Amino acid sequence: MPRLRDRYGYGATDSGERLVLVTESQLTVAVTGAAGFIGRHVREQLTHDGHRVVPIDRQSSDDPDHIRDDLSDPNALAAGLERLGVDAVVHAAWSGHPRSAVRNYAGQIRDSVVPTTNTMLACGIARVRKVVLLSSGGGLTAIRQSSGAPPAYGWAKAVSEGIAESHASMFGYALTTIRPSAVYGPGQNPSAGLGAVTVFAAAILAGEPIRILGDDTAVRDYLHVRDLARAVTAALEGGARGTFDLGGPQSVSIRDVIAALEEATGLTAIVEHRPASGVDPMSVQLDDAPFMDLTGWAPTEDFDAGVREVVASLRTAGIGTSAR
Repeated sequence: MPRLRDRYGYGATDSGERLVLVTESQLTVAVTGAAGFIGRHVREQLTHDGHRVVPIDRQSSDDPDHIRDDLSDPNALAAGLERLGVDAVVHAAWSGHPRSAVRNYAGQIRDSVVPTTNTMLACGIARVRKVVLLSSGGGLTAIRQSSGAPPAYGWAKAVSEGIAESHASMFGYALTTIRPSAVYGPGQNPSAGLGAVTVFAAAILAGEPIRILGDDTAVRDYLHVRDLARAVTAALEGGARGTFDLGGPQSVSIRDVIAALEEATGLTAIVEHRPASGVDPMSVQLDDAPFMDLTGWAPTEDFDAGVREVVASLRTAGIGTSAR
């Protein structure tokens, strides 16, 4: 099978540099964090679109196309990428929660920045020609806490973007960095505490209070995970090289999220208001236009339908089966 470097060329456009598909539609794509919420959906979309997927995670598997790796050794990871003829890598692996960032810089370096560095280095050693880095849209809004502490929200993401860019420049692989807004969808684990839609839905189903930090009029572009997965394949199959914000089709307040969940569950939410965290921006509304112009991608998933899907998946998982 021809490698990615035999298939792609670059052309200038008014909006930026466009990666143009030349020949051969199937790619061999490795996905870090393949067992996670976003990683699973990216794998499904890539497979649906006819690509060969190489999952990378810590789990054991009998699949010959699977790489068991904890992203701690770039040489070992590079050997796995070379062995399986990997054309492109999607880096979706990440650890930690933004609200703990200001208290745990060392943990962010150890658990997220170092694995990202090792992954980018492995891509260079293995002569991978295309990398998609999943960063954060809202997380890169730097907000200084009232205590005067340095900005924490998105710090590790910003550092990792810089690391990826330096490696791409050094080794010559094409890099697309995608900064999605609030990602939600079926299969998200509410116990991780990430994703307001899923966390709030689980609380309502279990008859537990929803805890809102600050103002419930805060607005987000909620991006369905399937829309994000399609954006990843668009970037790989001929999308733009560079850094792009990615928001959802609708901007929704926290208050409206709760109303949609009450409608979907048929239950009344118990809401508790607490002081603002100091790291959560009041508004995250991202501009999709540059990415849309270069790839033809557009978010299509309806928010209310997505909320109903999340509620159904949580009920299938047994959450709320004994609630009020």
